[in-house]
Amino acid sequence: MWNSVFREHQQVSPMCLGFLQWDQHSEEQWGLGWRERAICNKCTYKSSMFNMFKEIVNKSPGRKAADINRGLQVGLTQVSMGNAGLRKFLLSASIPAPSTKGMQTVSNKVCKEIIQENILDMRCRRQKLREINIARGNPPDIIDVKGDGSYNNQQQRGRMGQLFTDVLESI
Repeated sequence: MWNSVFREHQQVSPMCLGFLQWDQHSEEQWGLGWRERAICNKCTYKSSMFNMFKEIVNKSPGRKAADINRGLQVGLTQVSMGNAGLRKFLLSASIPAPSTKGMQTVSNKVCKEIIQENILDMRCRRQKLREINIARGNPPDIIDVKGDGSYNNQQQRGRMGQLFTDVLESI
């Protein structure tokens, strides 16, 4: 990015000895991604806007999604923190947080894609289990399942420790 800006500045105003710097008045926030442009402190040169993030190609019309925003929402599905908690976290670290509406929109799109991926993954797993059952000579639609659980016990006097018993159940 900087190399192309230096070359363009030299071509537009070859005699200028000014320094290129970020134009803080024209920067745009796109979730956690930013769009920036360079300006010269001596002449009137302004570069075109550059994305400081990778874009994801959309099938729908409109602006392309920022990779960092989609990745952030995928990560949030794996932890117990939601969009509101992330905003508090970012703001407490003096990082400009994305808008709540924008985060929720991206979250809705990502969750639909995760559901579709889970459906495809479970379909593949069921197919592999069928193949394993057929190779073993078992009926293809019966799947052996084990689950673990616990039963509550009544507290006994004088005994310290947990009040449950671990069990492993075959279904």
